[in-house]
Amino acid sequence: MRMSLLALAALVAAIGADATPAAAAAPSYPWCARYSSTGGECSFNTFQQCLDDISGIGGFCQANPGYTGPVYNYAPRRKRVVR
Repeated sequence: MRMSLLALAALVAAIGADATPAAAAAPSYPWCARYSSTGGECSFNTFQQCLDDISGIGGFCQANPGYTGPVYNYAPRRKRVVR
């Protein structure tokens, strides 16, 4: 019994070691700075960070149209049965 479990664990480890890691998704930020002449940059977590970046060089801040935000997976709450 122990030998079969050990063999199964070794097989699973070998398969897991052979798998290629998934590519990490590029982070998405909620705010973009649009500069006057050079385009823009969407790498700000807060509106204030965006304003600080464009301060003195011109441009404006806008919400990132590609931002999806965090995904929350809330399970429905089950009611407790009191007897």
